[in-house]
Amino acid sequence: MTFSFGRVSVLLMAAMVLACTKPLGPLQPWGGGPVLDVNQVVSTNATVRFVAIEGGCWAIQTPNGDYEPADLPERYRVNGLRVHVVLRGARMGSFCMIAPVVTVDSVSTL
Repeated sequence: MTFSFGRVSVLLMAAMVLACTKPLGPLQPWGGGPVLDVNQVVSTNATVRFVAIEGGCWAIQTPNGDYEPADLPERYRVNGLRVHVVLRGARMGSFCMIAPVVTVDSVSTL
């Protein structure tokens, strides 16, 4: 069985187009909140969410968008937990890259 270069090229192009048009699955609904400067603080009610990518990441869903906490205390790492948080902007990256990274100044359950 022989394939011509043109036929293989067309198949590869079709595969790339189809791969680029597929939804991103669990990442699609995540909408990052406004990026906070290290001096900016946000105090809000939110929901803690577990995101099953890169071995698992935690997110804080707020009315203004989502944030990725760099230091969410272990006892608050419960998917769906309603909390009140005080978040501060952080200058760091993450493996998940689902939302702006923040540090948690304080957190309490609702």
